[in-house]
Amino acid sequence: MQGRTADRITLGLAVAGLAIASYLTLLHYDSSIPLVCSAGSFVNCETVLASPSATVWHLPVAVWGLGWFVIALGFAAMVLRGEGLAGLLSSSTLRSASLAWSAAGTAGVMYLVFQEIGVIGKLCAWCTAVHVIIIAMLIVQVATMRPREVR
Repeated sequence: MQGRTADRITLGLAVAGLAIASYLTLLHYDSSIPLVCSAGSFVNCETVLASPSATVWHLPVAVWGLGWFVIALGFAAMVLRGEGLAGLLSSSTLRSASLAWSAAGTAGVMYLVFQEIGVIGKLCAWCTAVHVIIIAMLIVQVATMRPREVR
């Protein structure tokens, strides 16, 4: 996979994640927005989103996700443009920072998947989509890192 193609894929994934996190955030704060999700026995977004595990430090996990994706989108846009904070960061520094951000996001995903399956006993399809997006971003970034960029 070419670097520019991977950068575009990462940007697209960040946009998709931002859209889902925005929907889940709006859903939390506006009860008139319908939850579009299965209410089956194991896949049950309503149960997951209403659980105590759906908030961290008094904020909905969706809000944390929204913030995470805003930063991820910023990294992806800067990497794609080849500019970092008005030219203060090199391309390899930006890629490394973006990779570290995705790795941190993946660690968060592991915690949230444990909460869903191990604590709540249910799975949220929207949350799973976000988890897949974050892990896919990490995979794309790892697959396209040049050896000299990994330290």
